[in-house]
Amino acid sequence: MFAVPGDGTRVLRRNRSGGDATREAEVMERLARQGYPVPAVFHAEGPDLLMERLAGPSLLDALLSGAYEPEPAGELIAGLLTRLHALPDAPPAHLDLHPGNVVLTGRGPVVIDWEAAEVGLPPGLDHAMSALILAEVAVSPAPYAPGARAGLTALLAATRTPLLPHLATARRRRAADPNLTDGEVAALGEAESLVRSLAAV
Repeated sequence: MFAVPGDGTRVLRRNRSGGDATREAEVMERLARQGYPVPAVFHAEGPDLLMERLAGPSLLDALLSGAYEPEPAGELIAGLLTRLHALPDAPPAHLDLHPGNVVLTGRGPVVIDWEAAEVGLPPGLDHAMSALILAEVAVSPAPYAPGARAGLTALLAATRTPLLPHLATARRRRAADPNLTDGEVAALGEAESLVRSLAAV
């Protein structure tokens, strides 16, 4: 992202692959009209998306700094997904809602990065994607893996939308993500198993 010269309220995000940003802008504008917390969109053309510059840390940064605990973070993610899918007229599934895509602002949490959003998918798949992403961290050797497991447990406890029927599809979608390394793809089986075991408790 690039800060736009001026009053510091706008930021330009350029799609690195050169993809068209207008579809993502349309999704965000629709959600904003429905009262869902997204950055304001000012302009979109080609790969460029000019939008509101948010003031505040990401939920991920707040977790890593100790300013936010894993359990409330998991509950927050579940709540944002539930709120999204309670909107009328077939709201889009985010498909990548995790702590790095939530910014904690003065007006509350705001969800960013709607590039992967799709309309017409079951809400359970969106919940399953978020659970699987947290589980990937929980089964990794990262020092914050225990926190990810605690956040995942809280997310599953707060989720009322059945996600287990969609977990295999979520795994296939994650495995097709070109941003994942071979090692991360190989760990998806363990991550899926963790979600299933925690959801059954």
